[in-house]
Amino acid sequence: MSDEGQSSGAASDTGNVLDGTALGALLGGNGAAAGFSIDYERVPQSIADLEHAADYLDNQAEVARRLASIPAPGVDGVSLNAVAQIGKWASDSGAHNLEANLRAGGKQLRDLAHKLREDLRTYLQVEELNIPTTPSPGLPLPSLGRSL
Repeated sequence: MSDEGQSSGAASDTGNVLDGTALGALLGGNGAAAGFSIDYERVPQSIADLEHAADYLDNQAEVARRLASIPAPGVDGVSLNAVAQIGKWASDSGAHNLEANLRAGGKQLRDLAHKLREDLRTYLQVEELNIPTTPSPGLPLPSLGRSL
C-alpha cells in the first residue's frame, strides 16, 4: 500500500483525530445536529482546564526531547543501539515520534480552547472573558514540571 495522499504526520495535522466524531462536528459548527448542548457557565473553567492540559503536554514534549540526548550507559553495542533507538523514538527529525505527537496534542487542546473562548465571547457579546487561572481540582494531571 502507498502512503500517498495521507497526512504527513501528527505535528502537521491536528484535526484528523476528530474527523467523524461528535466533538469534530461540534468544532465544525454542527453541535446541535450532533446532540450537544453547551453549559456556558462551565465553559470558562473548561477553557482553563484545556490550557492547563496543553501546557502539560508541551512540558512532556520537552521531556521527550531531552530523552533524545541521554548518554549511553556503556560503550557496548547494546547500550549504544538502545540509546539510538530511544532517541529516535523520543525525538527524531520525522513527524512520528513522541515529542511531535505530544506537541500536536497540545496544539489540538489550545485550538479547542481558542475556539471555545471565541464562541463564548460571541455568545456573551463581550470583548474580554474572566477565565480562571487554575485548573479544576479534579483534573488528573500533575503539576507542571512533573511527569505522570
